[in-house]
Amino acid sequence: MKILALLPDDARHLLERSLTVRQRLTKAAGAESVASWLREGRCDALVLDPGELDSEDFEVVIDAVNESGVPLLLYTALGPVAARRIVQAVDGAAHELVLRGSDDVPEVLQRMLLALVAPSAPAILLSRAASHFRSFPDRLQTVSVSLFGRNTLPRWVSGLVRESGLARRSVDRWMHKGGISGAARLLDTARLARVWEPLVERGMDVEEVAVRCGYARLRLLTAHTRRIMGAAPLGLRDHYTRETFSKRLADALID
Repeated sequence: MKILALLPDDARHLLERSLTVRQRLTKAAGAESVASWLREGRCDALVLDPGELDSEDFEVVIDAVNESGVPLLLYTALGPVAARRIVQAVDGAAHELVLRGSDDVPEVLQRMLLALVAPSAPAILLSRAASHFRSFPDRLQTVSVSLFGRNTLPRWVSGLVRESGLARRSVDRWMHKGGISGAARLLDTARLARVWEPLVERGMDVEEVAVRCGYARLRLLTAHTRRIMGAAPLGLRDHYTRETFSKRLADALID
């Protein structure tokens, strides 16, 4: 697998330590070079920090990604500008997201590189929700995007609200204005999206998955799964594929 990377040096070095023997990383020279590589089919995947590009160069790269269909991993420190660019990049196209300084250890990066072959449930959900984040104020948009790329989610919706810097009523008003079914539903679906891979695809113990995904108690995972998916956690495999699971989450999230 030939991977092209447009990243700061420290991020690229960490990514290099995450590669398997069948993966090879090439440092990108700039936006035009990336676009050329993508359009000529010279790489199998692109790892990109949107903060490394100005607005015009970012447009050049994203246009080439969309035209070529080459899988994209967004690997960046999150701020308002990066959040806006992530929303632009993933709107309607499922791309993986890893936030620098949150969960970017080699094991996670390796798992994300492998996921580029088939987008994860959080990536699919974010691609369906992204356009609804466009109208949010910067800080609320940044927090909303972060739910799909950070290691630890707020335990309760009050934590999400606090990070947004807005009152709870204002957060929900912006959510509904954007076509999202409220802050609580956004947090619930973003958390539940994380359950699919460890529970269904890796076969981890359901109690371990509940802890791993930030549920205070197993019964909360069970309640969320039954309410949103209409099935118990251990029944997800029998009722859904990764794609239909993600679609059901998106239908529950979007008004």
